[in-house]
Amino acid sequence: MKRYLSLMLLLAGGFSLAARERVPADSLVIGVLLGADAGGAIPFPFKNLPGTYNPYPQLNLSVGGTIGIPLDRSWSIVSGLGYKTVSLAADARVTNQKFQDKEHLQYFTGTTRARQRFSFIELPLYAMYRFKSDRDHLLLGVYHAWMTSGIFRVEPRKGFIGNQPDSFEAKMEEGMEEMRFDDALDSWDAGLLVGYERRIHPRATLGVRFSWGLKDIFKADNKFFDYSMLHLRGGVTLGCDLFRVPPRGERR
Repeated sequence: MKRYLSLMLLLAGGFSLAARERVPADSLVIGVLLGADAGGAIPFPFKNLPGTYNPYPQLNLSVGGTIGIPLDRSWSIVSGLGYKTVSLAADARVTNQKFQDKEHLQYFTGTTRARQRFSFIELPLYAMYRFKSDRDHLLLGVYHAWMTSGIFRVEPRKGFIGNQPDSFEAKMEEGMEEMRFDDALDSWDAGLLVGYERRIHPRATLGVRFSWGLKDIFKADNKFFDYSMLHLRGGVTLGCDLFRVPPRGERR
């Protein structure tokens, strides 16, 4: 995470310096961003994905605001705040999934139905490149997110439980309690984002964005997962420029 923080500070410092050198400090664009997002957390490295894994992502609405500072005719630096929710259900066959059964740590192998839902406030920081026509925009940057709520639960269907890995001491057909890992979730996330926008109106854009988390969704001391789980999500956006403040020399 030190590398990520250093990268974020370097980007912010570099863009700020460029903005001071190329355009007046009061040149900016303020807008609103509406969208629909889908995604969730997946095991990483991918080799830890269950052999049978069928995800069902669900669309959720998002809303936010943006502030853009033009650096020149082609480049801008953009930031803002947004409130998002992503949710995902999945059918999976797991092996030696740890869970807390009263005071004992046990292991489950079998079929499950997992569900996860995360709501968060996101702070993006990215560079926007405008092609010559100014209709197409490429986005590349980073984000930081503060989790406001999180659910990560696994419902066992059929399988076996044991006190040790690969031990099958009891067969479970139905009625086993849901495994809840909500308390093991961490309170923040950070990662990379990339996107594309197309201007459909002098003040409106339509785009797509993808985000890849670089941080495990669970706390460092979690005892249920031996691998990381990272956020992976995407969505469509509709942006509208509300206010445009031109450079001082261009004001009438």
